[in-house]
Amino acid sequence: MGSKFIHGITWFLFLVAICAIKAKAISVDVVKFGAKGDGKTDDTKAFTQAWTQACSERQNNRYVIPKGTYIVGPVDFAGPCKAKTIHFKVDGTVQSSKKQSVTGGAHPNAWISFTQVNNLFISGDGIFDGQGFEGNCTKAKQCEQPPLNLIFAMVKDSHIQGITSNNSVGGHIGIYRSINVTVDDVDIGIKGGEGILIEKSTNINIINTNIKILHDNCVTILDGNTGINIEKMTCSQGNGLGVSVLGNTGKEEPVKGVTVRNCTFSHTEGAIRIQSSAASNANIAISNLVFEDIIFDYLQNMAIILDQEHCPSKQCRTTNPSKVKVENVSFKNIKGTSVDPRIVILECGTAPDACKDIRFIDLRVLVVGDDRLETQFRCKNVKPAVAGHVDPAACNTRAVA
Repeated sequence: MGSKFIHGITWFLFLVAICAIKAKAISVDVVKFGAKGDGKTDDTKAFTQAWTQACSERQNNRYVIPKGTYIVGPVDFAGPCKAKTIHFKVDGTVQSSKKQSVTGGAHPNAWISFTQVNNLFISGDGIFDGQGFEGNCTKAKQCEQPPLNLIFAMVKDSHIQGITSNNSVGGHIGIYRSINVTVDDVDIGIKGGEGILIEKSTNINIINTNIKILHDNCVTILDGNTGINIEKMTCSQGNGLGVSVLGNTGKEEPVKGVTVRNCTFSHTEGAIRIQSSAASNANIAISNLVFEDIIFDYLQNMAIILDQEHCPSKQCRTTNPSKVKVENVSFKNIKGTSVDPRIVILECGTAPDACKDIRFIDLRVLVVGDDRLETQFRCKNVKPAVAGHVDPAACNTRAVA
């Protein structure tokens, strides 16, 4: 209920702002600042000069990228802005410049970043094409980690709608220390890193979004997040959705309130994963998570994993249990198919109440491809509450000691 209310308010503010923009707006076109849009000329200077005007004018302003192909190096669209609202209209294709190193503004590994901007409304059918960045960044060792196509840092009351992100190496969209941001009807292409990463943010909505990537998560929810709402998302071929608070530094912040509803995971390597590191130092909780009305379509690996003993290197110090607790997590009306018989794996730590109030209501996932395989629901140090029809039966498989 709360997530719907937040989404409704955000959408209402978006419509009000758009009406205001149409009524009284200064239009800033990158072409008027010298952008060629010919797919050859470096248009970075024109983009930054146009932003300076759009940001500095005390109006409801429009920043326009018309049709064309614009070569742009790293750009930080930085605030704070004097403009009441900025409608960032993208109809062309914005491509990275492979001749420049990645320096970014809000993030050392960002190609396009928006920093400290409020009331930003990005729309259009344009494309942000990272072009891989291999030539100038990862191969030349000019960046600590592969860059993201778009980063929104310290952004507030904003809406991103209709655009496409393609060909990133490090990831597509990052949302960091932001409040009241909606990503709506966005397409994320098959090449390049994580789909959407969210960290230390509040009231973030991901709706009607299609993410098709290889090897990485469609959505990763890191520490410090509150009120994350994901609805009507289709995740294809990646690793699904991860709530990952490893707790290795001891400085991580809690995660509270994540709702994932009416989403489809198709041909992914697993679907839902909640994890923290073995022997983590952060005394925090991952709490109030709801996964409801979820469809699994031909999953390729374990469907649902709760892992408090995450240790990819197999060299973790396991003498002390993880201090990251997981509590009040609900899985409701989940159905579909998988080629992997391991449907639910709950591997909780040994600390008191390490996993608490874990619930399954109406779960039915069938194994396809081999009739001899029996579906598994494995539990360790936890006994989940069960209601309705749950297949495979809860804790029907002996946990690995």
